[in-house]
Amino acid sequence: MFTNPINLVFEKLTQQLDEPKWLQQKRQQALKNYQNFGLPTRKSELWKYTDIKRLERLDNVTDLADGSEHFVFTINSELPKDTTMLNITEVDESSSYKLQTDKERVFVELNMAMLNSGFELSIPANSELKLHIQYQQVSADWENIRTIINVGQNSTLDLTESYDYDCRINHVAIVNAEDNTTLKLQSHKLLAKTAALIHYSKINCARNVNIQQCTINNNAYLSHTIQDVDFNGEHCHFKTSSINVTHDSCHIAENIQTNHNVGNCKSEVIKRSLATDKGQVAINAKAVVSIGADGSDIAQSLKNILLSDDAKIYSRPELEINTDDVIAAHGSTIGELDDLSLTYLRSRGIPKEQAKFMLIESFLQDANIFKTEDFLDRIEL
Repeated sequence: MFTNPINLVFEKLTQQLDEPKWLQQKRQQALKNYQNFGLPTRKSELWKYTDIKRLERLDNVTDLADGSEHFVFTINSELPKDTTMLNITEVDESSSYKLQTDKERVFVELNMAMLNSGFELSIPANSELKLHIQYQQVSADWENIRTIINVGQNSTLDLTESYDYDCRINHVAIVNAEDNTTLKLQSHKLLAKTAALIHYSKINCARNVNIQQCTINNNAYLSHTIQDVDFNGEHCHFKTSSINVTHDSCHIAENIQTNHNVGNCKSEVIKRSLATDKGQVAINAKAVVSIGADGSDIAQSLKNILLSDDAKIYSRPELEINTDDVIAAHGSTIGELDDLSLTYLRSRGIPKEQAKFMLIESFLQDANIFKTEDFLDRIEL
């Protein structure tokens, strides 16, 4: 699916579909863009520490999934009146497919070319919705899914997303938050050591948008995420946290860029990562402050622990500031468990392995911004 067979796969897919001509043209253009960009390399900043060949080592990646049952929705509150949901092929062509791509984001083009399924969910103004979406693996082949969620003015969305344990998914997710909206976003990526997940997320914030987001990444043969957050109106607050835990030879890469296009917005990024065995984690957090975006407030905290000699963690906070009136703080640490704390716990009669576990739990709880009691229950530590 990623190299030579792609033209055959594309031809097979388009022959099966009955969709508008404009969408077929977008698919064809996306395929050309994907082929022109080529696959990311070690020279690509957001893929610098990712072995892209891992995708081609997986079995059965040269075909696409059939079927339409890609999602399971659990609605935990009354569905607001006038809420609408459309199949991804029925959305407005003038706006819903517009995403800026480059070689770093080339899999967005592949997603468009090979799109299997997706939806656009529009929540009306002055509404509240609590929703859980599970993304299903309907076959052994690759799923390319695209989701668009529009949150109307003065509305609240509590969204939890989870992925099938042994998935092979290329997911493009777009969230459009209008004025005075509040979003609570949780994502559970508790994956098998043979799973592959490529995830691109784009959040567009209007004015006075408040977003809290928490992500759990655990294992996967390859899990690679790129998230772009745009502040397009003033007085927005975006706080995101994640934990990344790898074992064996699992590989997790997380990249986030917050774009302060206007002033008086705040972004907070908290990442806690742990790697053992031959596992690898790569973290990149970047904030871009545009000219004239005075009053921007930025905080980045990336902390990482290595639990074996063969594990690897790459961690990079980055600021690009093009104005003067900015509050900014960023930091990154990579180390081992604190020997002094471990010695203290053991002096209190706590066995060594239990003491290690306690320190690991305490370290990861920094990212538990929603203070949930079962935060670490399903994670392999």
